[in-house]
Amino acid sequence: MTYQFVPHTESGVPSKVMKDLIAGGTFLESIANSPYDWKAFAAQAQKQQDYSQETRRIVIQALERQNPEPSSSEQASLDAFRNGALTITTGHQLMVCGGTLFFEAKLLGAVALAQAASKELAKAVVPIFWMASEDHDFEEIASFRIGDYQFTWKQPDAKGPVGYLPTQDLADQLSSWLEQVPLNDAQKKLVQPRLKAYREGKNLAEATRQWVREWAEGLGLLVLDGQDMALKGQAAPLWTAEMDGQYSKLIQAQTDALVAKGYKAQVFPREINLFDLRDGDRQRFEQPDAECPYFYVSPNALMRPLYQEWLLPNLAYVGGGGELAYWLQLGSAFENLGRPMPLLYLRNSLLIQGHRLSKDLQKLDLSITELLSSSGESLKRQFLGKNTVLQAEGEALQAPLMEAIEHWNSALIESYPELKQHAEALKVKMEKLAQRTAATRYRTQKRRHEELMERIDRAVEAVYPNGTFWERRASYADLVGILGLDPRDTIVEKMSTIKAGTLVIKPDF
Repeated sequence: MTYQFVPHTESGVPSKVMKDLIAGGTFLESIANSPYDWKAFAAQAQKQQDYSQETRRIVIQALERQNPEPSSSEQASLDAFRNGALTITTGHQLMVCGGTLFFEAKLLGAVALAQAASKELAKAVVPIFWMASEDHDFEEIASFRIGDYQFTWKQPDAKGPVGYLPTQDLADQLSSWLEQVPLNDAQKKLVQPRLKAYREGKNLAEATRQWVREWAEGLGLLVLDGQDMALKGQAAPLWTAEMDGQYSKLIQAQTDALVAKGYKAQVFPREINLFDLRDGDRQRFEQPDAECPYFYVSPNALMRPLYQEWLLPNLAYVGGGGELAYWLQLGSAFENLGRPMPLLYLRNSLLIQGHRLSKDLQKLDLSITELLSSSGESLKRQFLGKNTVLQAEGEALQAPLMEAIEHWNSALIESYPELKQHAEALKVKMEKLAQRTAATRYRTQKRRHEELMERIDRAVEAVYPNGTFWERRASYADLVGILGLDPRDTIVEKMSTIKAGTLVIKPDF
């Protein structure tokens, strides 16, 4: 098995806003510093020197309470945090069996970055997984797939925070579904502990914590659930301030500034960016409610980062492009919070380059980097232009036609000066006709080079199945199934780099 690393700066995977964040030198620098330099990590470590020891004590108690019977690597991280370690955090929804591959990719990316930062800064850095147990979008977390088989958890009455949902019914449905799915030994070894956790856990939050801890054993990852009475109490000033609209105004102002610079608002800010968890549901606060106990206050997507950073001494947050885009809406809010915004580290991506894809790339004389940085149509134009000299051919075909039109127009205008406008319109019409002929010739050339076009289509489909980047459709079970083993530790080793990008895994077979 071999690995190739394609930096995000050399591929088309990130969005425009993420490319601007990575590159630096844009308006985004006024909000967040680029994390792709160890000097930025050293500066961030300095900013965290004022982290409250009282908050550290409360967080360590929560971690110990939520993660009983820690493994040796978890205990080492707990001890390091107690003794002043900084953190690198990633977070995610409680996807059934992890959902798509990038769930595990984010966790491994946070571990890898924490290990590298600890070495570079000569200071202990602990990786944290922040569970989004209060998320209430059940449909988003209920499905995952293995190959062509898709599982969807049926729960018609699901409401409120997904972390509260009991999982016995999930275990029954998943067990029945797995009986119909052909799994190899490596996939069974991966999936069975997750099924077991759903049988044993009292709810989705507890079950997810159980299987994540078991899968990540040995990596030093600590799992933290913000739905905790002591943690919510420590952040009570945040809830009070937001009830008064203090942060919502700042978030709206920062959002407006981003939009004015041509960026998209990832999340729509509200007058109160909080939810009410009373009655077992999760409803927006439409007006301030000072009487609501702090434990029942839940942050929305825009307040959750502020809550997280209120509690943790983070160097960086490892997130996807959509996540980091809404963190950029919080620059002014962090200034008011009195806590530093973490470095926004665009997570690493994973891609399998199978034998068929490798063969197609070889036949096309194309690198995986070139494939990741191009669209299928642009590749076709590039190859047809190179193989048939289409542009030169078009110019040769069009030249005598345009010359004849010019001659005809000159003769017409000489005899009928009053028809000059008519002659010019005819010229434009013929030019458009010639352009349409060029499009027709292009389609004809694609038919003539059908094998080449099919090879390009197949290569693009391997990376973007159904138009979606591979890791956003495949599950970690797919990756394990293809390789016949779990490459977890090797992925961490290969991801330990300050330059985030796509890690391409090439099986030996």
